[in-house]
Parts: sequence; structure tokens; C-alpha cells
Amino acid sequence: MQPLIAIIVAALPFTTSGASAEPPFIGGLARPEQVSPRIAGAVLISELSCAACHATTRADLAAKPGPDLSAVGARAHGAHLREFIANPTATKPGTTMPAVLGHLPAAERTATADALAHYLATLGGAAQTFTRPAPPAVERGRKLYHSVGCVACHSPETPLADSVPLGPVAEKYSLASLAKFLEDPLTVRPGGRMPDAKLDHFEAVDIASYLLRDQAEPPPAFHPDPQLATRGQMLFTHHRCDACHTVDGPRAMPSLAALDQVRAERGCLSPQPGAWPQYSLSDAQRTAVRAALAPPAEPLSVAENVELSLTRLNCLACHERGELGGVPANRNAYFTSQDENLGDQGRLPPSLTGIGAKLKRDWLHEVVVNGASARPYLNTRMPKFGAANAERFANWLKQLDTLPSAEFTRVAKRDKPHEIGRELAGSKAFNCIACHTFRGKSAAPIRALDLTTMTERLEENWFHHFLANPQQFSPLTIMPSFWPDGKSPLPNVLGGDSGKQRDVLWQYLERGPEAREPQGLVLEPLVISVPNEAVIIRRAFPGVGKRGIGVGYPGGINLSFDAGQMRLGSIWSGGFIEASGLWRGQGSGQARILGKDITTFPPGPAFAVLASPEAGWPALDATPGPSPHSFTGYSLDAQQRPTLRYSVDGFSVEDFFIERRDAAGRVFIERTLKFPAAPPAAMHFRVALDKIIEPRGAHEWEVGKHLRVRLPSEPIVRSAGEGKELLVPVRGELRIEYHIAAKP
Repeated sequence: MQPLIAIIVAALPFTTSGASAEPPFIGGLARPEQVSPRIAGAVLISELSCAACHATTRADLAAKPGPDLSAVGARAHGAHLREFIANPTATKPGTTMPAVLGHLPAAERTATADALAHYLATLGGAAQTFTRPAPPAVERGRKLYHSVGCVACHSPETPLADSVPLGPVAEKYSLASLAKFLEDPLTVRPGGRMPDAKLDHFEAVDIASYLLRDQAEPPPAFHPDPQLATRGQMLFTHHRCDACHTVDGPRAMPSLAALDQVRAERGCLSPQPGAWPQYSLSDAQRTAVRAALAPPAEPLSVAENVELSLTRLNCLACHERGELGGVPANRNAYFTSQDENLGDQGRLPPSLTGIGAKLKRDWLHEVVVNGASARPYLNTRMPKFGAANAERFANWLKQLDTLPSAEFTRVAKRDKPHEIGRELAGSKAFNCIACHTFRGKSAAPIRALDLTTMTERLEENWFHHFLANPQQFSPLTIMPSFWPDGKSPLPNVLGGDSGKQRDVLWQYLERGPEAREPQGLVLEPLVISVPNEAVIIRRAFPGVGKRGIGVGYPGGINLSFDAGQMRLGSIWSGGFIEASGLWRGQGSGQARILGKDITTFPPGPAFAVLASPEAGWPALDATPGPSPHSFTGYSLDAQQRPTLRYSVDGFSVEDFFIERRDAAGRVFIERTLKFPAAPPAAMHFRVALDKIIEPRGAHEWEVGKHLRVRLPSEPIVRSAGEGKELLVPVRGELRIEYHIAAKP
């Protein structure tokens, strides 16, 4: 046996654990200035599982349970287990796992770790077979990992300090075993520090593929030796691994001196090695632990218990509470939304300030324990922490957060308050449906919290306080204040009594999904038609930002222009636009094009000075700062057709579009570009960029499937990526015709 041990010693990079190793990293303590000293010490004692060996009656020092090892052999590679057991901090810097074998001589430590690894490799059945991550799954996983909340605690692909370490996942897991763990982490790690992000099977596989993206080859084979496994099972108990970890049964009871009897300068808290688990604690961590071990003058208050729970579960990595926590600046960009109309409220997790006064106890329990969420527009998911880790948390929040009783008069049932409330929620009163969904339906682009779940979640008292002054509770909210200074804008409803008006809204919403739809939820389309003169709409259009200008011309031909980039955005035939997205929901949406045969034009500058005909077209510069382009306005002719005026790099342009008819009576657009000053030498105009650009006659070119353009001179046609560019040298006034292939 000795030669085998010698080989293992030579092969593994074991070092003794000591002061040079990286100290344990606790996510909730990443911002130590925001945690009180008493709580910081208690969290450390809990996270380091001191009470697994040293009994205590103090709930604040209860040990975090270690991972369940009942099936670890099917989850983790044996070679990784051997290396990690022998030297945890070298294998996974920042781990809270101590070097239990650190006091042993090198050869004995190696042999012990080897035997333990062989034992653990027998648990749970055969190890998973190797599967190389598929590139498409890696890319999907990369997006999920950086959006659903993983990087709130762990480092994104661009490394960030103060991140909970992942460790060498490619050495530890197979694709199947990591996906299984991510799908249900609380089964393996019941302590809840790795909460359940509610990934479905396919999402778990994708994130696992991303995390194992560099796993090109299977790990070295590890075949458990029965004799070593038998010895390892004995050593598992001998070294008290069962104090922190379960294997098909409960953990062993604490058997060492009680925590209130330990000598703070010796044993695990000593920087000196000895016959005890070695933690590579920093001096600050040792000081915090020693202070927390001192007998407290009094038990933790409710506020301290809340702080302890927030810190243990690292809630403040995503949420703010008072002046504490919130998304840090270096992770802010990873918190995104499915509805940009909601601004920061639609992408950042909600504040926990006053949350106990806001949410009903049952809903608060569902949120913390099971990850319930009413905000489907958030890409970051509310994870579930499990009842064992959060059951009392909800009760403490309810005790701590209070509000005075709101003043209002209840409207009697005989006065049909639910009908009055329905009217107030509708489009002819407070228009709640302009921002909120109702049974999942939306009357506008903004899709804020659903009205039919409000009373299931919210305390009625908080509802009254919030509606009376939304900005007091959320300074950045887009929720308007309907009763400024307590005065109602609807004096004829319930005598203008603001309290009664809020009450009937509550009574209406109490009916939940059974409530009748408010007026205006199903809206008629707002179709903008074009009569005998042009119609101009200045709002957002598809493919064009909020500085869009849409123009509908008589005869059924239309265009959009980008007044931010000074370019033609699109051209189409038939109907002009449907404008619900522009004039409902606070004007945050975009126009919906009604026509057909739509041709879109490329983003980026339409004019450029090229050093040579082969020089590449300049890319769009999205760098924040003053733009070299400026839109200076427009004038209208007698038929309301605009002449657009703008400058590009100081070069002035007058851009006029007019509808014309060809010999067959088909409508087309004639565009005239004038330049008050002589154009710069080598100035070019990009007419189009498309996969299809083909000649169809003298100076006439087919662009895409629906458009033909007629140019004043011979153009330059050249390759551009997977398509072609159609350029015209600018030497003076340009006149270009845009003919849509299908008849409007």
C-alpha cells in the first residue's frame, strides 16, 4: 500500500492549510460595513458550522447543514472529492469547508483523503457518463446565467471580486449531474445558501453546459476500491464528517465542548495548526467570531433576527432595505427586464423596506419559502429558500414592519362599491389598466403588476397608504398620485372622498379573477388614416428609436425616418399605422405598421466620406456623448408634406419626399436631397443594404423583395458582409425614386 500512497502524494498539489490560504467567503458579508458586528459574528459561526460539533442553545448560532452526501458518488467525480477533502481551500478558494485533515502528516492526510473519496464514490450508484456540452446550449446557458440571478452571488464571465466561489465545476461534475443539482439544489444543499432558481430541466442543462464549457475531455477514471471504501466509511465517522453531512440518516449530535465553554484563543479559532479542523480565517473574522461567542446581554431583537436572516440568505445582494443592500453598481447591468417601459422598476428586484407591512403573511411566506413572484417581467427570478431556512423570517418581518391605521370610510355593500371601483379602474377614470394587466390581459404596452392578484398579496392598510402617496414608498415609481394633498380629481364620485374612492377600488379588486373587466381593457384599435394630405406622427416606429418620424402620403404609400441617425427607416404600401401603443400606456410604445410590402433600411449613417470606393462603410457609433448629427426641424408644403432638415458631421441636408404616380397609375415616392453648401469631396450616400441588389434597367435597381429604386447616376454596388451595398457619390442634388413592387 505504501507505494500507492507515495504516488498519490507526488501527483496531487496538496499544501498545508494556513494563514496564507484564502479566508472563507460569505456572500451576505461581502459588504461588511452594512452588517452590525454582532450579526457578522453570528453569521460566521453559523456558516462555518461551529455548532455542528459544539452544542449551543442559541438559535442565532445554529449550524448551516453541509451538503447531503447520500448520493455524492453519482454527483461528483472521485478524483475531485479526494483533492477537495485533502485541501479544501487550495481546491476551492473561499470555501467554508475546513481542512479537517490539515493536522495529519502529508502521507497520512493523502491516504485518509483517498479512502474517504473511495467511500463517497460508492454512494448513489454509478457516476454519470461524460457528455461534452453542445455549443448552442452553452450560448443559451450563458444568457440564462447572466440574467436569471446567478450573478447576484457568483461572478459573471468577466470576473468580479466579492463573488461566492463556484470552485472547479469542470473537475467536479458531469453535465448530467450538474444539471440535476441546478434543477433541485435544496435537496443536496438544504442550508438554502444555494437557493432554488426554479429552473426547468432544459434551463438547468443549458446553464450546466455554460459552466462546463471548457470541459473538453472526460476526467480521469476513478474506480472505487472496496477495501478503501470500507476504511473510508470508518474514517468518515472518526473524523466527524457526519457532524455536518448526512448520509442516509440524521447528522451526528455535537459531542465536543459547548460553544459557551470553548476557549476563544485555541482550537479552530487559533491560527496555529493542531488536531482540529483548520479554518483559514482572517484576523477580522476571528475577532468577529470571538465577539459573537461572548454571552449576549439579551437575546436577539426582532430587528436583529431580520438582519441575521437577510445576511445569511444574502437577500441584500438583490434587494434593498432601508439604506442597506441593493444591486451593486458592478452587477447592475445583469438585472434586466422583459418590459423596458417599466424602467428600473421593471428590472430591479423590489425593495424590502416595510415589506412586512406591505404583504400579507401567507403571501410573504410563499415568496420567501417557495419563491412566489407577481412580477413576470423581471428576468431575475425570486428563488425559493425552503421552509427550514425561512419559516420564521416571514413572522419576524410581520412583527417588525408596521404602519398606522389608514383613515377611510368603508362604503356599504348596498351602495355597490365593486361597481364604482370597476368604473374608477377603467379608462374613463383613474385608468389603472393603462399600466396594469387584468387577468393577464393588457390594454397598453406597459404590463405592470396584475390587478386581480393585488388583494391576495397586499395588506389593505398598506394599499390605502400607498395609493395616497406612492412616492413616499417608492420615490422612483411611475405610479401617479391620484389624490394630491388628499383631493380627488373626480369630485362627483362618492363626493370626492379620497378614502371612499380607495375603498371601492379595494372592494372591487377583492373579487380577484372573478371581478368584471374594467372599461377600456379591450380597446378598439386607433387607426391613423391618411386623407387627401400627408399625416405626420413623431414617435417610435419599428426599427427606429423614439426620435422617429412617420409620414403617411395620399395614395397609400408611407415611410418612417430616424431623426436620431438621420436616415430613412422604412417604406411600405397600404395602411399607415395603428397608434394604440403611442397614445395609451403613457405613450411608451411604438407605432404598429398596418401596410404591406415593408422594406427596412440599415441603421447607421446614410452619408459618409470614403477614402476610396473600397473603404468600409462606417459602423454606427453607440458611444455615449454628443452626436455628430443633428436634426434641425422641418417645414410643410401646402399638402403637409415635410422637408426634413438636418446636418451630418456639419454637412447640411434638406430632405423632401413626395408621392408621385407612374404611367400605369402606381404610386411611388420621389425623394429630393439638396445640399445648401457644396458636399465634401468623396461624400457618398448609402441607398440600400440588402442580400438582393440587382440591376433592372438604366439606373434602376431591385432591392430585396418589394422595392425598386431609380437613381440619377450609375451607382457603386459592392459586397458588404452577407449582402450588398448600393452607394451613390454625392456631387450635388440627388433625386431618387422608390417604387414598391406590389400595387398599394
